[in-house]
Amino acid sequence: MAVQYEGRIDHTEDSIHALFHTRYNTYCLGRVVATAAAGIALVAAGLFAQVPMWAQGLLLLAGCLLFVGRDFPATIQAENVLDARKGALPSDVCTFFSGHMELQEGNAHKKLRYEQLDRLVSDKNYLYLFLGRDTAVMVDKTKITPGTAQEVMDLVAKRSGKRWEAPVSLLTMNLGNLLRAWDSRKGRKKKA
Repeated sequence: MAVQYEGRIDHTEDSIHALFHTRYNTYCLGRVVATAAAGIALVAAGLFAQVPMWAQGLLLLAGCLLFVGRDFPATIQAENVLDARKGALPSDVCTFFSGHMELQEGNAHKKLRYEQLDRLVSDKNYLYLFLGRDTAVMVDKTKITPGTAQEVMDLVAKRSGKRWEAPVSLLTMNLGNLLRAWDSRKGRKKKA
């Protein structure tokens, strides 16, 4: 089979953080929403509850911390990976063929079928091809040859039968995102 496209990623600290934040917001959306709602509830309690001034301050502080740090677990995971690697960040190459993908991570080669992909997420800089909640292939959109990121996205969507998603944030969230989070939560419970 002829190579259709080759994409690579030369990881940086920013790309590692982007990967973990995207994974967390993709697979832990329910937790993100619950944490934000708890933060809002604490802020509201701090503003409107008839409690001493010091309690209002603590409620406001706790609420703000919860709301602002709703993806804090992703930051911690990214920092742990960066610390464990001690600055030796990987460079990966993913070759997209018409029937499969081949991932080269250092000296290791893996052949992946498009049907194995669970979720497809694309942001401004990267393509994230999730094989599950803990495994992803990441490609820098500017390092795709001989085509464009859109051509790779079209090929992967066609072969996998999946649709590309934009990363979810509280500002871009809609009912479909919440339903997808609920469905994936139910799917995890059935597997357990």
